[in-house]
Amino acid sequence: MEEFSGARLTPYGGAGLLGRFVRRLGLAERLAEVTASYVGRRYKVVDYLLALIMGVMLGMQRQVELAGLRRDEGALRALGLKGMPSQSSWSRFLSGCGGWASHRLWKLNRTLVREMREGLRSATIDLDTQVISTRGHPERADHGYNPKRRGSKSYVAYMSFLGETRDALDARLCRGSEAAVSAQRAWRSFRNARTALPRDLRRLRLRADSAFYSDEFLTRLEDEGVSYFIAVPLYDSLQRRMGGLRFHPLDNKWALSELEYRGTKGSRTRRIVVIRERLDPTGPRKKQLTLVDCPAYAYQCIVTSTDWSPERVWWFYNHRSCVENMIKEGQQDLGANHILSQRYGGNALWLAVSLLVYNLWNWFRERVLNEHAHRHTIRYWRRRLIELPARLVCSGRRYQLKLGRDHPAEPLFSRALARLNAL
Repeated sequence: MEEFSGARLTPYGGAGLLGRFVRRLGLAERLAEVTASYVGRRYKVVDYLLALIMGVMLGMQRQVELAGLRRDEGALRALGLKGMPSQSSWSRFLSGCGGWASHRLWKLNRTLVREMREGLRSATIDLDTQVISTRGHPERADHGYNPKRRGSKSYVAYMSFLGETRDALDARLCRGSEAAVSAQRAWRSFRNARTALPRDLRRLRLRADSAFYSDEFLTRLEDEGVSYFIAVPLYDSLQRRMGGLRFHPLDNKWALSELEYRGTKGSRTRRIVVIRERLDPTGPRKKQLTLVDCPAYAYQCIVTSTDWSPERVWWFYNHRSCVENMIKEGQQDLGANHILSQRYGGNALWLAVSLLVYNLWNWFRERVLNEHAHRHTIRYWRRRLIELPARLVCSGRRYQLKLGRDHPAEPLFSRALARLNAL
């Protein structure tokens, strides 16, 4: 016969590492400066934000999951939380906090990035957009470019990352109809990302896909002295120029060339590197074939303000693909593409929290787990280091979490704890 009369157990026995790390950053004191119009009965705004951040760090991606953590006293004590609001409290908070809280949270994120990357002398900003599909009629969501759910309303998030360290610099939630990137929107995304970096940078570069290509945006980057590497849409005028190019073969598949191109009358002449890929006639047709009528090759064009060799330009731009992995990790492990509220302010706050948590995990992997060039995913470390069964005991008026003896994760946990205490 089964009965629930055993000791108090928690599946998050390793959560104390995250709680200690957040306290070392002084996150609670920093969150106390974030203001919102919402007034709770039992919890303050800082309590909601801290509980939201710690819950997302554990993998909670829904209001009901966050509320379920209130029954886990061991996890709450390990994380250093006073309590966990109920599901209805979360709904009221996200609906009433307003967009101002998300702006304050991004300001805090930029401050943390500058502190963690103090002394950085060279930086690469990667710009990208993410379409977030919605159900129902959330505030400010409307129809736009939505390849996953055609005809549905959506948001679009303008995101920026630091290429060298994979930190999220900024993200803004906009209407789905603003998916077409204007020069003003691209410049605003760049300026928001720039404010998150140290001011004494010696060299600043920018990478982006073809959605950010425009003569006005490139001109402003050149006036600021920013080196850029941006993909170019295959316009008809550009295709005609590519027909007479002489390509330098790298191997049997890839060949490179370059040309000088001026998009519109009155615009500046710029250097474009052209990459040609030989296609397998028996393989699937690529997207570029719908743009260039050439069944044997696929083309890619990159505009740059540098005098680098075509090989180096292509190699450097290809590292922008890491952004897709960061966005994917934010979606799968942190719920960055979830819609938790009918209010725009609540959804903007959730996006800000998700990417702030991504940065916290990023710094945790560097400073505590000693991962730099090659890093495991957040999900991997949750299962390996955080989701450890433990028992909450009270002895001598003190609560302790007892983990299993001779657990396989004990050596890794001990090393992480020693590095955390040495920070």
